[in-house]
Amino acid sequence: MAQHHFQRQFARVTGETVAGYIKSRRLERAALALQETKARVIDIALDVGFQTHAALTRAFTAHFGCTPHAFRMHGLTEERQGLPPRPFLLPLSSRALNAQCDLVDVPDQWLCYRTSKGVRNGRYFGDLAAINHCFQELWTEIDERAGEMATAFPEGPRGFDDPSATAHYGVLLSQDKPLDWSTDRRLLPGGLFAVFPHFGPYAGLHLTWHRFVRAGFDQLGLSFRKAWMYETYLSANPNAPETELSALIYFPVTQKSTNGKAGTLI
Repeated sequence: MAQHHFQRQFARVTGETVAGYIKSRRLERAALALQETKARVIDIALDVGFQTHAALTRAFTAHFGCTPHAFRMHGLTEERQGLPPRPFLLPLSSRALNAQCDLVDVPDQWLCYRTSKGVRNGRYFGDLAAINHCFQELWTEIDERAGEMATAFPEGPRGFDDPSATAHYGVLLSQDKPLDWSTDRRLLPGGLFAVFPHFGPYAGLHLTWHRFVRAGFDQLGLSFRKAWMYETYLSANPNAPETELSALIYFPVTQKSTNGKAGTLI
């Protein structure tokens, strides 16, 4: 690709500029080094791509709201942290990103699930055909009006490759109901959720998570609430066309937006 075309496409797909992506991850590495090692700030600065102690201090203070020294002494307050499990990753969203969501009060639901381990290249399910077959088996046991096909996540992955990341996939039910498909069940407490749309194939769901939930989260004036996040599937076709609304992402939040970019479904 030409450089300009690559930069434009990168921002469209990820919600971040190339420069913002590099900067936020350099500063995440600096924060981890400050937390986990006793290395000098100048050595950390050089290791993560800054030329001087002062350059890192300026960028770090603008990004995290405190100096490297203050961070090492006191850490970040919870309200300044990024989304788990990467509290020091604060993506810098592209000005072209228009992050919007609906705010929905969701009731308690039961999840009947099987478990999948590992993330590779940003994706939880390497074999979408096998997962789709599992869902088809589940459909034969329940009335499709009884629940929604879904995957729930205790927390996100620690990177694009994370063998320990866990996903629980199955069906969301309004009442606890034993199923032969799986004996594993869990109550997902209700509450306020920001709901983001995904269009097109399920293979690109991880990019929608990154673009809206992570890169766009700072635009919406919302605060993360500690609860499981999940996605529900609206299409039986894992390769749905780009124009089809195929999934919804539910992200737990504690307060409503004040900037007009999030609305409430009635």
